[in-house]
Amino acid sequence: MEFTRFRITENVTETALLKAISDFENHFLAQQKGIVFHCLAKNDKGEYANILLAEHTAVLTAIEKDIVSNPGALSFLKLIDKKTVEIHYLDIEKETYIVPEHFSCIEFGTFTLKKGNLQHLLSVSDTIEKNYLSQFPNTQMHFIGSLTEDRFAEVTFGSTLEATQQICFGYLSDPNGMLLMEMIDETRMALDFWSIVS
Repeated sequence: MEFTRFRITENVTETALLKAISDFENHFLAQQKGIVFHCLAKNDKGEYANILLAEHTAVLTAIEKDIVSNPGALSFLKLIDKKTVEIHYLDIEKETYIVPEHFSCIEFGTFTLKKGNLQHLLSVSDTIEKNYLSQFPNTQMHFIGSLTEDRFAEVTFGSTLEATQQICFGYLSDPNGMLLMEMIDETRMALDFWSIVS
């Protein structure tokens, strides 16, 4: 998975961005093999996120090399304020997953662990899915991703933004969610919610 957050340059409209994203999908991504899913999302701070799911990370790194010379991609890239770009590559730590057909938002949280390891983290994530998230029809997909050897991400696809936020903050009052919170170094945690715009 690639999760790239950015701001658009001054005086660029969202309408222009959406047109450029359409060109990006039709004239660049459509030619790439191994792409599973793509969307553009926006948070309440006015930032955007370009989100790609691929069959494996090599697909994403190859795209990064090709994108700067493709006309269909350049119309998108030139709208981005390069000083604001932050790119995350995740290895999805789930054997099988199906991208849901109906969702409107994504919760994306990054963190490091103050105790435990990846195997323990995945076990806790499974417990949260079975004993907490399964109670809510809003949750469409959930997984842990590895960013680096010691940094991880929790990603949730939700039906509505409001419900996704409520469920996420509910970790603090749920014993299953607290298993994860007790593992996380709160000083190295970042959390945001993104609404799908394209």
